[in-house]
Amino acid sequence: MNPIRRNFIYEIIILCFGTWLTGVSKAGFGGGIGMIVVPLFTQLRSPKGALGLLLPILFSTDVISLGHYWKQWHRSSIWRLVPGAVIGIALASFILKDISNDHLKKVIGGIVCLFAVLELFRSQLTHRLNPDAADKEPAVRIKAWHGVLLGIFAGIFSTLAHMAGPIIIMYLLTQKLGNRTFVATTTVLYFCINLTKIPVYFQAELFSMELLIETLVLLPFVALGVQTGVYLNSRFSEQNFSRIVLIVLFATGIYLLFS
Repeated sequence: MNPIRRNFIYEIIILCFGTWLTGVSKAGFGGGIGMIVVPLFTQLRSPKGALGLLLPILFSTDVISLGHYWKQWHRSSIWRLVPGAVIGIALASFILKDISNDHLKKVIGGIVCLFAVLELFRSQLTHRLNPDAADKEPAVRIKAWHGVLLGIFAGIFSTLAHMAGPIIIMYLLTQKLGNRTFVATTTVLYFCINLTKIPVYFQAELFSMELLIETLVLLPFVALGVQTGVYLNSRFSEQNFSRIVLIVLFATGIYLLFS
């Protein structure tokens, strides 16, 4: 087979697979599996190109998910995290504008390694933050400024690597929310953050007409991934699967740091 054609087929497979993983993650299966998509796409695109390609995919899933949880979110958490996230996105926009692809690759690698470790120890963190769901009082008392500060970090990490999730989840664990309220709150937070990132990415010239067309072609794989995630949730344990994914994620982060 022609090497150029072989590479093209390989690229198509990886893009479809990564988009499918995004859908599986949105369905709640595999823990931090969605975090592997950005470093995976950086093997095919420049880091900035990978970020630009993934944002429309993520935002489209946010729009779809938002309708299922309309007005079921925890308002005080949103009012604490979103202003900080907007500040973080604004700060990261200055970095994104001037940073080279090589340096951005190392930044993404560092964030990937950090969050892979956090995900590996999420169960221990969950127990410390929320040891007894029956308690009426939060395990950790969070003040308003804590939410704003965490929102700033979430905005920075989301802009540079699409990885606000672990920070948002750690904050919401302290709020003693019910399952549906928890999911609804994360959904609207992701929606607000990704919406705010769109003009920043436009200004940084991370979008192009070819990229948007490519996104439209890949969107069906998000829907397929969501259906797969729902199926896997009802039939398989995700613990061992998640650990394997996170080990691969950590190794990929190390590769991005030192490649």
